Formats: sequence, structure tokens, C-alpha cells
Amino acid sequence: MAKEYKVELIQDHFIINDNGTRALIDTGCPFTINESNKKQIPGGAQHLESVRQMVDANIEEFRGLEYFKQHKVLFDYKNAKVIVANANEELSVDNPVAKFPLINSVGIPRIIISMNIEGVNRNLIFDTGASIANYMTESIAKTGKPAGTVIDFHPQLGKYKVKLYDLSIDIGGEKVSIPFGIQPDEVDRDVQSSNAVGVIGVGLYKNYQVLVDIPGNKLVLGK
Repeated sequence: MAKEYKVELIQDHFIINDNGTRALIDTGCPFTINESNKKQIPGGAQHLESVRQMVDANIEEFRGLEYFKQHKVLFDYKNAKVIVANANEELSVDNPVAKFPLINSVGIPRIIISMNIEGVNRNLIFDTGASIANYMTESIAKTGKPAGTVIDFHPQLGKYKVKLYDLSIDIGGEKVSIPFGIQPDEVDRDVQSSNAVGVIGVGLYKNYQVLVDIPGNKLVLGK
């Protein structure tokens, strides 16, 4: 049976209480990291400590992609909830506007979709951990219109300033302007090694319901 979680949104991160465990959901992280396994996962302790310092000191678990591989997950930012269903259960957005097949990632597991950006199809990683800025490789980001700056953070990089550029994305036949920051070199190498050119998170889930259906090999956006 599908389970609905009320979400606490802190810095636009999805934080749930699952049977007493306070977990931050991050689809961009391949692993689930907690006190019991943080030393066995490369960078695990650093990721957990970083999210406690930068987001919420009471986070007990960094819930990544491995948890959701056998589930359907609906992210509903506007109603502050997340719904998780088993692979064989029905789960849908309210009013579908676009559907994207998932693309096989290279190396580390990722949720990758192809989106039409400024008239060109580009592979992007869907990452709910990208709660402050979406990211794009520099040569593509700079084709957009300058849109100011924000301060973001990364577990390995700490805090840093991000220049934003508005890019036009075709979503369900509608042109939508979404700001993207230039990826730091370390992030850019990691993203491109997964056969993608950027990361999108807050630019989607603040504007749409997002259904991630890994068993069904699709990502669906709804209003």
C-alpha cells in the first residue's frame, strides 16, 4: 500500500519522518547513508555531517537512490508531501503535462532524462538534492540570459557563489524559463561521466509534481 509522508521543507530539501527516522531525500545520491553505514560508503561520513551542518542538525539519514529503485515516488512540493508506492501499485500525478523515459546512466546509478533546452536535447540528472540551484556545464549555461547569483553548498566543496543563467526548456509543449548555475569543475566531471550535461532539481519540483517511476522506467511531471 502506498505510503504518504508529510514533508518538512528546509532550504527546499524534502525531509520526512519515517517511523521515527528523520531523513533527507536526495535522489542525486546513489546511496542511503546513516550512522550505521557511513564509514562503509565512500564520503558517507562527510555527506552526513555536511547536511547536518548546512541544512538540519537533526538529520539521521541521507536517503538516496538505492532506496527508491524498487519504488514509485511522487514529490509534491506545493502540498508538502512525498508518496512512496511499491512497483506494482498505482501512483500518478494529478494532471500529467509531460513524460520522459529514463536513460541508462554510465557508472554510478542516476535518474537521467533528456530535455529540450534552447532547441537541443540534453541529458540531465534529476536530483532533489539540487534545492538551491540547477546546474549546467559552462558552455551551455552561458548561452542563457544572466539571472543573478545564489550561494550554494556541496559536501566536498563547502559554500560557494553560483552565477545563474536563464535557459528555455520545452515541457509538454510549453516553453519554460529555468535558471541554471555553472557547475563547479568537480561536479561537472562527475555529471559528464554519467552521460549528462547538467543537474535539475528545484527547477522542476517547485513548479510541478514529479513522479519518479524507476521500475516503469519513466519520470512524469504534473500540475
